[in-house]
Amino acid sequence: MTYDVIVVGAGPGGSSTAAFTARKGLSTLILDRTDFPRDKVCGDGLTPQALYWLDQLGCIDEVLTHTKSCIKTCDLFINGELLLTGGFPNSTQYPDFCVLLDRRRFDHILLQHAVDSGAKFQAHSLVREIHQKPDHARVVLDHKGQRTEVQGKIVIGADGVSSVVSRSMGNVLKNGATALSLRAYYQNVDAEGAQIKVYFDERFFPGYAWVFVDDDGFANIGLGYAFDKPFPMIPNLKQVFQDFLDHDLGHLLRHASRCGAVSGGAVSFFKPKAIVADRVMLVGDAANQADPLNGGGIHKAMEGAYLAAETAHQAVLQGDCSVRVLQQYQMQWEQQFDLDWRTGELFLSVAKNPDLKEFCLFVLANIARMTTHDRQFQEFCSGVFSGVLSQNICLVPQALFHAMPRNPAAWLAMLQLDEKGVVTGPLSLATDALTSSAKASSRMLMNPWQSLNWSLEVMTKVLRLARGHAEGSLTPTGTALTKCPI
Repeated sequence: MTYDVIVVGAGPGGSSTAAFTARKGLSTLILDRTDFPRDKVCGDGLTPQALYWLDQLGCIDEVLTHTKSCIKTCDLFINGELLLTGGFPNSTQYPDFCVLLDRRRFDHILLQHAVDSGAKFQAHSLVREIHQKPDHARVVLDHKGQRTEVQGKIVIGADGVSSVVSRSMGNVLKNGATALSLRAYYQNVDAEGAQIKVYFDERFFPGYAWVFVDDDGFANIGLGYAFDKPFPMIPNLKQVFQDFLDHDLGHLLRHASRCGAVSGGAVSFFKPKAIVADRVMLVGDAANQADPLNGGGIHKAMEGAYLAAETAHQAVLQGDCSVRVLQQYQMQWEQQFDLDWRTGELFLSVAKNPDLKEFCLFVLANIARMTTHDRQFQEFCSGVFSGVLSQNICLVPQALFHAMPRNPAAWLAMLQLDEKGVVTGPLSLATDALTSSAKASSRMLMNPWQSLNWSLEVMTKVLRLARGHAEGSLTPTGTALTKCPI
């Protein structure tokens, strides 16, 4: 038979797409190289946005039944110092909490929900080629060791950062900013209840480490590092991760035991050549839709899944699955999310330059200190980093003016006092600023051509963002501090 939609990959993006298309009455086949349940390297955190989309899918209750956590706050450490315990904004249409659920169970729940919605699942199907024909797309695959073919009106690639579907469209993979992550599971962690801890540190910046612990003391601990060709991966990431476990988390892990080996994964943050073609679309990590600011990919994949399913439905109804019709998916994605995504991309472009790591951490540390005395500013910062708030508002002067702390204590937080009550902050602040700036300048002068290319890259992205704001159509609607779901 010829399916209306063939989805390649049964992760959150693929299963969500299949559930949406099947609910619309489209015959849908999901292909995946493995059977489920299966593991996937991830932080296992389901953000407020992910919970929103699970509600839209209709499987939020089952997911929450399997979780053993409800977390409203996060501890932020910079160079080993706890600077902030903050929470999610409570004035948006998203929940003000997140939950933890390992991907082995979470992805299986989503896949089963897609099947219950009417989709068909075929495991052990390794896709090799995609051929676009005038009246269908032909998918060549290895199924249980046998070469076979299936065909559909539309193929939606949700097969991750190494996407075969993306390569079939002419995209070059991992040809830009990419993050490599290492993750380990621990049980019997010494933690009082479920919690999230995030660590920024000179040893692994640009990137961060995380500790996600549920109510039973079961923890997902990981570290991610961002790099590209001009600024390559540090050679000893695994040793850096081990040092983090031994020195930073020794108090948490003194009675804990590791469950299994350390696993690795990757995600890319750059615009592919195309995310649509005749009879083909990409969603999730296959389309590099993960948030460049925090690396979160689950809710971004589900957002892309919804839009792709809407477009696929219209294309099948019209009997026209050409790129002309499917282009509507990319246009809607860009209208809804592109400005936020490019804002995160700009911040990543700045942060990925290792010459600036001391200066970036200096800025982050002082922002964190300011948030401790102003709840509105703290919610603004945590909302932008998590993506609950529109990230591009931090580049909008009016939004920044309204978000800036009104409490004088927030500004005085940087004016530290010594044991005698003498204000030492201004001098210390000036010294730290000059030191970090001097180090950055010295390092950049040692590599002038690399620094020039990096500066041109950053400037190009600044101008692109400025044009997006000027056009107006990409400016977020609603209040400045609210990110509106579709």
